[in-house]
This record gives sequence, C-alpha cells and structure tokens, in this order.
Amino acid sequence: MIDPQQVREVKRALGVRLAECRRALGVTQADVAARVHSTRSTVAGVECGSQVADRVFWQRCDEALRAGGELLAGYDEYRRLKQRHDEEKAEAGQRARWGEVARVQVPASGGTPTGTDQDSRADASPGLGLAPAGVDPVLALHWIEMLRLLSVSHNMFGPRQIYEIVCRESSVIRRYRHDATADVEPGFLAVEARWAEFGSWAADNLGNATAATHWLDRALGLAHRAADKRMAAYVLMRQAQQAADRLDGDQAAALATAAESLVPLTDRDRALCLIRQAQGHALQGDQTRSLAAINAAHRLVDRAAQVGEDDPDTIGRHCTLAYLRAYEGYCLLRLGLVGPAARTLKDILEGWPADYRQDEALTRAWLALAYATAGRLTEASAEGSHALTLTATTNSARAMRPLHQLHARLAGHTASDEAVRFNSAFSLVASTVRL
Repeated sequence: MIDPQQVREVKRALGVRLAECRRALGVTQADVAARVHSTRSTVAGVECGSQVADRVFWQRCDEALRAGGELLAGYDEYRRLKQRHDEEKAEAGQRARWGEVARVQVPASGGTPTGTDQDSRADASPGLGLAPAGVDPVLALHWIEMLRLLSVSHNMFGPRQIYEIVCRESSVIRRYRHDATADVEPGFLAVEARWAEFGSWAADNLGNATAATHWLDRALGLAHRAADKRMAAYVLMRQAQQAADRLDGDQAAALATAAESLVPLTDRDRALCLIRQAQGHALQGDQTRSLAAINAAHRLVDRAAQVGEDDPDTIGRHCTLAYLRAYEGYCLLRLGLVGPAARTLKDILEGWPADYRQDEALTRAWLALAYATAGRLTEASAEGSHALTLTATTNSARAMRPLHQLHARLAGHTASDEAVRFNSAFSLVASTVRL
C-alpha cells in the first residue's frame, strides 16, 4: 500500500525543487507565472506543496527555468505515485462498501436491513412492497459512499451499466425515506436529490434527454424539500449545462446566473456556474462576457487548489483546472477563435487526468472540430479517431454529438486515408452509441 504521507512528501519535494530552480535563475514567483501563463498565487501554492498544477504547467516551468526535464519527470513520478495511491484507496473503499452491503443488506423485495429489529408495514409507494418501521440514519452515509464509487466508475467506463443501478437504488432510497422519522427524513431527501442528479447525468451520457430532464426536475424538487440550497443551486447549474448542450445560450446563461446567486457556494461549485455562464455567452456570440466568466472561474479554481483539501460542502469536485480549460477551449471554439481553442485543448489534453475518460473523449472531439475548422484535416481525423475510441469505450452520447459534426465535415474528403478511416469507424460506433 502507498502511504499517503509518502505522496505528500513527494509533492512537497517537487515544490521545493521548483523554488530552487527559480532562485538559481534569480527570478521571482511573478516572473515564473508570467512565463508559464499562470498566476503568482499558483506558483506560490506549488512551491509550498499545497497544490501541484497540471502537466502543462510543469512542462512550461521546465522550459522557462532550464531544468532539463527534471521538473517534468518529477511531476510524472508524482502522478504515478498519486494514481497508485488513489487506485488502492478506491479498491479498499469498494471492498469496505461491499462488506457493509453484505452486513447491512437491503432486500430487493423490500424489508429492512438484515440484523436489525423490524416492525414491517406497508410502504407509502405503491408496488414497492414492505419498508422498515424504523430507519437507521447511517444508511444515508452508505448511499453517499456508494454514489461516490459509482461516480468513479462512470467517469472511467461510462453510464451503460450504472444507469440501471441508479434507477434501482433510487427506488430503495425513496422507500426508506418514506418510512423515516421527521428528524431523519431531510437527510434522506438530500441523499435522494444527489442520486436523482446523478441519474440525470447518466441519462445525459446515454443520450436520453427525456429521462435526464425528468431526473433533474426531481432532484430540484427533492433539494427544495430538504432545504438544501447548495444542491438546488447545483441542479440549476446542471440545467444550464443541458441548455448549453441544446445550444440554447440564453437559457444557459440565465439558469447559471440564477444558480450562482441562489446561495453562497464553494469555489469549485461557483466556478461551475461561471463555466455554464461562459458557455451561454459564447453561444450568444458575446466574447467579452464569455471570457470574463472564464477568467473569474480560473481565479476560483486556483484558490480552491491552494487550499488543498476541498470544502466538504463542495458537490462539483470534478471542477479542476483540466475541466475548466477544456470548457475554455470549447467557448473559444464557439466564438470562432479557432487557433486559441486548438492550443488550449491540445495543451490541457497532454496532462489529462487518467480517471476522467468521458470528459477526455469530449475534449478530444472539440479539438478535432477545431482542427477541422482550421482546415487541418489530417490532424482532425487523427484526433477524431482517438476521441471515437474513448467514446466507444465509455458509451458517451455527449461526445458523439461533436464527432457527428466532424463526420459531416470530413465526409467528402475521400483523398485522405485518415479521414476515410475515421468516417468508417464513426459509422460503426454510431450504430451502437445513441446520438
């Protein structure tokens, strides 16, 4: 097992080495930030070991400080160590969860967890059998942990199998929530709201817009009943994302603005609202407001990274620098700034987190579109093929949409072997992945 202290020590040592390289050249943190297109606070956070930044940052630092590949190699070693630690932690968590499931099992036909006293009575929901007369609030924590594990699997392998689990477990949670006492019910409402939002995300990636809308509407209602304003704001942000996927810029910007103003949010959750605003403004063709929202989101994500550990109230922990810069590239592409879009997307993909394969497929699809728009058809076809492989693995309908646009652009270019290969592969994948 990798000791988490070992991971922290490697991170701190990497920051110390950056500071040594910087001082050897006699430059300030602000100088380094300007050379690597970052901020002084990010450089300071990295040097003191409170954050790491992405691979592009380290590549640029290596070049700017003439480190001869040492800094980049150190970052790559840290990432390998961190990934091994995260994998071991996830495996241990999964073993513990399944051990808990075996010990506290919810029967599929209704009833109470085994090993507890029960006084069964009819459930309030028709067709769901029996539910326990008393509900242990610890079960809510069980479902939170289960949701976390499903999220990891969804990011890596897609929604195909997970969506069925979400539908089944949501009905079980609802069954227990109906039987909970008044003091316990709000906690179950909040948990059910999170599962409903996750259900909408899985449905989005399966290409089932009707189900995705239904789940989000349900999540919003449950969040309001639980008086969980942060969750309600998060759901509004997700509705803004759905509007952006429909290319409805006005609705996306309005919903995202409403989400941001509903309640004070943690930095990452507020950054997500700003990203949706940026998408909406980009779809409207408003470059100034779109890029202003992106810049504001950068400041928030940067500040969240400096803190190190996320606020426990944060829902959107996936809002990292990689995620933000991917959507920055998307906005630049929608605004017609094709060159900057391609550079942004290419840079961030070089250090893309290995455990976010669905978002990688989408980001690569956007990069392929940027290349195609710039007339770089060979690169567009190659990047599109890479994105298509990931899309087929994760069954992501969201990534298939920009790939469908790419397919239409490359359809007439039979002189390019790469384009022909992409179009043939696309036709095959499109028959199995819903658009």
